[in-house]
Amino acid sequence: MPADERFTIRAFRNGDEAQILRLFARSFHAQRSPEHFDWKYRTNPHGRERISVAFDAGGILAAHYAGYPVAFREGRRDLVAHQVGDTMTEVAVRHIGRGPTSVLGRTALHFYANFCERQVAFNYGFNVANIQKFSLRFLRSDRVEPVTYRVMNAAEIVPMPRWERLARGYRLQVVQRTDAEWDRFFERVAPAYGMLLKRDARYVQWRYLDCPDVQYIVIAIRKFFTLAGWMVFRIREDRLTIGDALFDPDLIDAPEVLLRHVVPHWPATRVDGWFPPRPAWFDIVLGNLGFEKQAEPQDLSLMCVPFMENHIVPRMREALYYTWGDSDLF
Repeated sequence: MPADERFTIRAFRNGDEAQILRLFARSFHAQRSPEHFDWKYRTNPHGRERISVAFDAGGILAAHYAGYPVAFREGRRDLVAHQVGDTMTEVAVRHIGRGPTSVLGRTALHFYANFCERQVAFNYGFNVANIQKFSLRFLRSDRVEPVTYRVMNAAEIVPMPRWERLARGYRLQVVQRTDAEWDRFFERVAPAYGMLLKRDARYVQWRYLDCPDVQYIVIAIRKFFTLAGWMVFRIREDRLTIGDALFDPDLIDAPEVLLRHVVPHWPATRVDGWFPPRPAWFDIVLGNLGFEKQAEPQDLSLMCVPFMENHIVPRMREALYYTWGDSDLF
């Protein structure tokens, strides 16, 4: 496409983060700290500073398109993908160009050319309707499916007496650090989930336990000292939100035990989370616990742009397990 001399589009450079954080605050009406920026884009275990930016002739940030790399497990293969987020444009330049010639469109295509082509399997994200339309029309994106949102009434969760939990052989732990046990657990249970983000020790430590600004609660449950599963929670007003979960399919009572222990300790009226109808065994577990499927409040859909894996979208529809924590919205 023809160059627009009013804007310079390039990869991130040290020092750009000050303007990025200010544009983020204007675009999303929320503050993000320098520590959060560093955690997200500089300490990610799978890759750093995957960011494209556009500046006007005066050196003012006009647009930002970025992603952080994560690993997925599909069968016996690991695939590197980008979780794309923080797409934003300065209000004053949103009228310039259309689609791929817009400032955001050109910045996104710079990201594709410099960080994606022949480098990652796919990009993915969870987008609202207006971004979905833009991505479908101009950025080679496919809609995988609407987000599966689940809710249950917290009052329906009956506390489990300690003696009963111990009689079943279960013990719970508030996690501060992960270790090789978490790697072994992931390798043991991953085949039961089809396709999923690689929730190993390194990822859980980085994504939840090392994250600044957000207080995540990570709970592990063991049966006779063997890890049976874990969940990640956030408390949001009257909601207890499950952001992530991974369980052993041979211990399908572990989610019930964990929830019956944790939920009554918080003043929540409901429990919610994102869980697709895959894998089928976990869909049944969630249904038996009382979770009901509802329309996602923001009408979010899972979107995907294939790169090195051309047929990834139908495979995602068939096999992908995801949670709220797989996005940057949790």
